[in-house]
Amino acid sequence: MDAFHRRFIRRFQEYRSKHLDSSARILRWAGISANMLTLCSLIAGLLAVYWLFSNHILFVLFALLHVLFDGLDGVVARISGASHFGKYFDQGSDSLVTILVLFKVGWYLQDTYAYIIAGLFFLAVAIYFLSRTQAPIIFMRTVALLILIVVAYPSFPFQQEILTIGYLAAGIVAVFSLARQLQWGMMRIK
Repeated sequence: MDAFHRRFIRRFQEYRSKHLDSSARILRWAGISANMLTLCSLIAGLLAVYWLFSNHILFVLFALLHVLFDGLDGVVARISGASHFGKYFDQGSDSLVTILVLFKVGWYLQDTYAYIIAGLFFLAVAIYFLSRTQAPIIFMRTVALLILIVVAYPSFPFQQEILTIGYLAAGIVAVFSLARQLQWGMMRIK
């Protein structure tokens, strides 16, 4: 699973770099750093979470801007040289948006389990950062946002059921990440 996940991420980064390279070079030439784009991504992600379930058009707009800025920040970082702070800032902002989305789904559904899953994912992210980004983890922000773009549409049928399945799937990913981190930690002790 880890090898598949790493391969998928690497291929996506190559695809993103190929298609966003010229835009990233223009941004870099204009003096816009990867961290500035990460900040824009974070702000757009927070606005997307704010509008989730209350204004679908604004949610979709800010969710797409969040993902676009996040894609551009990675390409700009590769062009200009990634920083240690930038890596933490980028992954931290993506994780924060994921955790807030889970909380918002829990609030919308009035379901405590979504909060528990947000907490489990937060724990996995904390371990990931405390390990200096060495512990295995599966990030789920992009998939969650893409699913929510469809499911959060006000007249979408079976919205409550699919949201419940979605946060339960996020829970499986969070528990799997925690299990892999435990396994990773045990291997380091040996």
